[in-house]
Amino acid sequence: SLASAMTQVPTERAKLASFRMIGTAATIIMLAFVVAPQIRSSENLQQSLTLTTLLFVVIGFGLYMILFRTSRETVVRDVAKVSLRQSLGTLRGNRPLLMLCLSALSFLTGMFALQTVQAYYARDVLGDANLFIVLTVVSTLAMFLVAPLIPRVVAAFGKKKAYVVAGSTAVVAGIGIAVTPPTMVWLAVVLFALYGVGIAAVNTLMWALEADTVEYGEWRTGVRTEGTTYAVFSFTRKLGQAMGGAAAAYGLGMVGYLAGAEQQSQGALDGIRAIAGLAPAVFIAIGVVIMLAYPLTEKTFAAMVRDVADRRAARAAEAGTTPVEGA
Repeated sequence: SLASAMTQVPTERAKLASFRMIGTAATIIMLAFVVAPQIRSSENLQQSLTLTTLLFVVIGFGLYMILFRTSRETVVRDVAKVSLRQSLGTLRGNRPLLMLCLSALSFLTGMFALQTVQAYYARDVLGDANLFIVLTVVSTLAMFLVAPLIPRVVAAFGKKKAYVVAGSTAVVAGIGIAVTPPTMVWLAVVLFALYGVGIAAVNTLMWALEADTVEYGEWRTGVRTEGTTYAVFSFTRKLGQAMGGAAAAYGLGMVGYLAGAEQQSQGALDGIRAIAGLAPAVFIAIGVVIMLAYPLTEKTFAAMVRDVADRRAARAAEAGTTPVEGA
């Protein structure tokens, strides 16, 4: 919610979303290659986990304090204190937020379905459990490659078009993952990398798009409610994550997966490939189709911001005052 209060420039919001994604990727890599090995090699696992958690608490608190001290809310706010009724009122009729939430719900359901069965895909389909790390790394490294490019992509093509293209890329990769022969490990790795590119781009663009829906709510109602808008969007994402994990787990049972079995049946192996590739492709495709009707283009967004500024200036001129910026 802070991004929408810091700037109204689309490329700057894209930069903020990109740094968020880079931080996520860096954390995943650090946990996988620095923290996890040290914990596994510890004789006292409880003490090791406790100390590691406390260290993260201290580091996280320090970083949040730096954020608090250095960030500035520069967007003008007409209503300084927003009531709960006003907050809920801005959500009603916010079609861009509704469509973004539905797209995110479908997208994250597919994304977490693959994440849930990725280890099974590596071990049982490709035949090597160690490939799980390889698949995870190539997907995560894609975040580092894609995130810095997002602001330029947004400036050139716009967020909506970039979202659709990136989502379509993930759909193609998902289908490829489902049909790749188990003997072609190199192709599976390439497809996971391509999938990671699409996923990273969409996840980054989501947060930039969410900030724009705040502007739509203000344009429609006259009240800015960054916190409420973010809360609804964040809850929707968490719901999609839970649905994706649960759907994949139930799917494993439905295809006849047997835990502990040295060799899975051909039906179970085909089922794992479908859950890992086709299921994400279908859900992400649904999310892409929803976004095709997303109404906020860069041109529309710029017109909304100008309209809100003109209204504010007119009210200030009538009252003989100057609008107060958020602190």
